[in-house]
Amino acid sequence: MASELELHIADYVVLVVLLLTSAAIGVYHGVFANRQRTSGEFFLANRSMHAFPVSVSFAVSVISAITFLGITSLSYFNGMAYLPTILARIIGGIFTATVICPVFYNLKEASIYEYLERRFNRIVRYIAVIEHLILTLLILGVVVYAPALALNAVTGLSLFGSILAVGMVSTFYSTIGGIKAVVWNDLFQSILMLIGFLIVITVACIRSGGLGEVWARLMEGQRTTVVDFRIDPRISLSFWTTVVGGLFSMLIYAGTNQNQAQRYLTCKDLRSAKWAVFWGFTWIGVFEVISVLAGVTIYAHYHSCDPLSDGKISKPDQILPFFVLDVFGRFPGLPGLLLSSVLSASLSTISTAINGMTTITGEDVVKKIWTNIPEGRFIAIMKFVSVWYGFLFMLMAFVASVTGGLIIKLVQALAGSITGPVFGVFLLGILVPRGNSKGALLGMFIGTFLGVWLLIGSILYPTSSTPLPLSTESCTADIVNATVQSITMTGVHALADTTTVSLAPLTTDAETPPAAITMFYSISFLYFGVLSSVATFLTGLAVGFIFPSERKIESELLSPVLLSVYDNLPESWQRKMAVKKEDNTNNQENGLTDANDTKL
Repeated sequence: MASELELHIADYVVLVVLLLTSAAIGVYHGVFANRQRTSGEFFLANRSMHAFPVSVSFAVSVISAITFLGITSLSYFNGMAYLPTILARIIGGIFTATVICPVFYNLKEASIYEYLERRFNRIVRYIAVIEHLILTLLILGVVVYAPALALNAVTGLSLFGSILAVGMVSTFYSTIGGIKAVVWNDLFQSILMLIGFLIVITVACIRSGGLGEVWARLMEGQRTTVVDFRIDPRISLSFWTTVVGGLFSMLIYAGTNQNQAQRYLTCKDLRSAKWAVFWGFTWIGVFEVISVLAGVTIYAHYHSCDPLSDGKISKPDQILPFFVLDVFGRFPGLPGLLLSSVLSASLSTISTAINGMTTITGEDVVKKIWTNIPEGRFIAIMKFVSVWYGFLFMLMAFVASVTGGLIIKLVQALAGSITGPVFGVFLLGILVPRGNSKGALLGMFIGTFLGVWLLIGSILYPTSSTPLPLSTESCTADIVNATVQSITMTGVHALADTTTVSLAPLTTDAETPPAAITMFYSISFLYFGVLSSVATFLTGLAVGFIFPSERKIESELLSPVLLSVYDNLPESWQRKMAVKKEDNTNNQENGLTDANDTKL
């Protein structure tokens, strides 16, 4: 039984106002505030940004619409077990701000992949560049398509219309306004997202009878577990999976990813950049906690008449848009305001990707081929490239609409398997002075092989699961069996992105112990990135010590945390670390020995 809820004309007006406002911000920064005449303005805002707007932009660029819908759906069906990820986000923010951010910021380059060439060689750099371009293109097509599909199924909002609207508007303001337009649009869109979530949580809580009744219904539905300390890696939402796996997945996706790193590279100084990183990771955790609260309060509202079991929706990810229209449909314009939060998440993610990929194309490709290109011509080419990437994202979204769930599952899992080794190589370069190009290349090969092997194994040997109960006892009389029912979480799992955990149920059916290799394939895919990045790092570490290079590594290519340890080592140990130590005055000028570099 399909949902018959529809948007009012006032809701469409609100959605159009959102799109026009986003476009207007791009026009302001591209035409009135500045003209984006130089690559420094277009890519890095002339390093003039303050920490707060950058931190919000950093967070919103990670919180895609899939995450927006997916975590809410995850929490509706699995309760509060996702909450410990806030700890992973805070730890990740501290690590990235103190260990990674100073290295990239002090390079004074728009592309972080310049680091890989200076630290290792050009081959390592372009392997990472090609991987980033291809996977971002594939993933962002899915990021546009998946939420558009969910909105279309519940509200009737045109699938192709929403894809075109989001794609064209985000392409427009990214191209005309550069990184500044993207950052300020992210701030505006984050406000809409926050307002939408708070309204949903408040109203769902009130309609359920207050906080006490919400908690009672969650307890009845077995959804109050926050921490599960079982060590079994097959449990998708255990404390260890959400914290350890969640930490690595976020470091992989945000710590050494051009799209996110470019945010803090726009800050006016290193201290601002480090605060932007720390608070950016923290805001990600805050948004995710709010998403969890939205999911569990919506569950409390529907605790005795689950819309999925009742046939009102066809997939788990449709629960949020269904709730919005079901509860707020009588107030024209309000559903449009709340659903604009979903479109805002899509806009921010797409504009971030367009800006990041354009930067990589310009700095890693165009300037390497045409070394003396005039600045004006370079900016013109970059704006054309920006438009081109925008249309490619829309094309990939249409491809995803044709191929359906298969491409979604494959792309999301493949991204987690392949991006881990790139993070491992960055970590090798930043933390291990003896790391060399041979170790980096071999490590990337082994890490990628391990990740793809795990991916194929998980597809060939899928795990069974035991979902939490859902009730239809108070639904209308057309339900044949008004009893507690169960559902499988395949639909939710298919819409998980690389920034979230597997949306599989809390437990794994282990009554019949499987073979050891099958158990290995059954681990949560959050651990795929952990294993592939650690394998890359350890391989590079071993090769660096077995086959040491004679090259001394410039101190500016190493983490200031490592350098502070290095300074306190005995002189005999320092000689073995292959660090080309600059004089102290030089390092202070570059911000490498400043006391603030190892602190937030």
